[in-house]
This record gives sequence, C-alpha cells and structure tokens, in this order.
Amino acid sequence: MDKINTAVFLKTAETLNFRKTADELGYTQAGVSYIISAMEEELGLPLFIREYGGVKLTSEGRALLPQFRELAAAERLLRDRVDDLKNLDAGEIRVLVFYSISLHWIPEILERFHRDYPNIRVRLISCDETIPAQEMARRREVDCGFFVLPVSGDLEVIPVMDELMKASFSPEHPAAKLSRFPVADLDRYPFIHLTRDTEVAEIFRTYHKAPRVSFTSENDLSALAMVSRNLGYCINSSILLEDIPYPLVSLEFDEPISRTIGIGARSLRECPKAARMFMKYALDWLQEHYGVHPGASPLETTT
Repeated sequence: MDKINTAVFLKTAETLNFRKTADELGYTQAGVSYIISAMEEELGLPLFIREYGGVKLTSEGRALLPQFRELAAAERLLRDRVDDLKNLDAGEIRVLVFYSISLHWIPEILERFHRDYPNIRVRLISCDETIPAQEMARRREVDCGFFVLPVSGDLEVIPVMDELMKASFSPEHPAAKLSRFPVADLDRYPFIHLTRDTEVAEIFRTYHKAPRVSFTSENDLSALAMVSRNLGYCINSSILLEDIPYPLVSLEFDEPISRTIGIGARSLRECPKAARMFMKYALDWLQEHYGVHPGASPLETTT
C-alpha cells in the first residue's frame, strides 16, 4: 500500500486540521489534503469528514486508528534498527520528560550527549500526567524517558531517586513562619491548582482533604509567580523549586511526602541503542549531581 502515510494520518487525527498538520510536518495544506485523499482512494474507505474549520475522523478512521499506531511503531522500530546498525552515527530518539526535569536536568545531560553523539537528534516530548506518559511508552511513541513510579508491569523503569514534595508560600503568608507545613492544614489556606498535576491531587486524596482552589494555572512558574504575590500556596516537587526567580518560602511537610522518579522504556533490551546510551548519560549525570546510584542497572547488559 504505497500511498499510506502513517505520520500524516496520525497527526491529522490529533490536530483535526489539515493546516496544523501541514505546519507541524513540513507540508503544504494542499499536500496534506492530497495525501489523505490518496490514502482514502487506496483503502477504499473515507478516513476524515471535511468540515468548515477542520476535519473529524469517520467511524472507519476511528476503527483504523489503533492499526495506524501499530504501523507507525513498526516503522519507527525499523528505522531505529537501521540507525543501530549505523553505530550511533545518525538517527533520532524521542525522550519523554516532565516539566521540572526538562528545566533542570535535561540541558546539561543533552550537552554531554550531544558532544559525543552530535549526529543523533533528540526530540523531547513533554507529558506531566502519569497515565498518559505510560501509554505513550507502551505505544512506542517515545523511545525512553523519565517516569513517576509506580508504573505498570509492562514497562521497564529503573528507580533513580526519591524527590521531596514541598509547599511554597509568599514570605508574607502566615505559614511562612513555620519550620514544616502540617498536612492537617492542607485545606486551611487558598490553593493555586495546577491542571494535570496528578501527584498533588493524590496528596489531597491521601489525607482526605479538599483544596480551597483560588486560582488554576497550566504553568508551574506562572503559579509560583502568583504564590509570590500571596494569592495562594502551591505544592511542587523540590527539583522544580531549584533556582526559582521569585521570593518564596518552600517548606517540607511535617509528614515527609515524596515521589519516586525513574528512567526507562517499554523494553530496555529492545529500545534503540541511542536511547540506551542516552539513559546511561542521564544516570551518570544523576550520580554526579545527586549522588544517586540505581545499583546494578539492566542497561549494563543491554548495550
């Protein structure tokens, strides 16, 4: 089926817009429309309904979506194996990251990796939601990445460090005078809610508290800027709070709360050689900066 273009189909199914697909994949809008039409002719099935301002999947398109994802994963696996045979001289790896990692860890890790493997392109894919991140790894939409544990058993993730969670306040906030923030007071003060922050939601569930949400933000730094203006308090990972440019008082809880960060992939043995090498660079950097050591890493036997 020579006219099948999995990348164009999947991106259009995501954007529901030919123009946005064209912009992201480097086509013209007319080119995307032609490719989709050619695929529909090849398959003998309608894939998208053209509407004013966009498109939507037909029932046939929705039914074929899982197979297109599997085909895209197989195509990526083939390219990855070819790249492996080229001995890390070319190719691309897709690395799953979350916000705090991309801000404070990734730049230095990438600097070292790029110095030794300048021809390997690294594409960072951000996802701060635990379940969708695992799904992306499971569908091989990423080659490796950072995860918050626990993860499902069909993924191979190496725990690398336990990270404390902290509550942040303006220096003028009454809680800023405390040495530790009591979990009993989780619902006492106005709270700035970060969308898609599943770990913080779990903290409130664990202690049977309901946050007094005063503002909602999609961006951690934006939320912390509001905290600095005494508009509420936030709960964040301690890594994110490194080098924050706002006046804040960040407190550990009186009952220590942490999350475990790991690095891994769907299969450490089957993921591309370049991805395994990237993970080794990340582990070396973590050992140097945080003193973490994951013990006998499965990566030692898969390179």
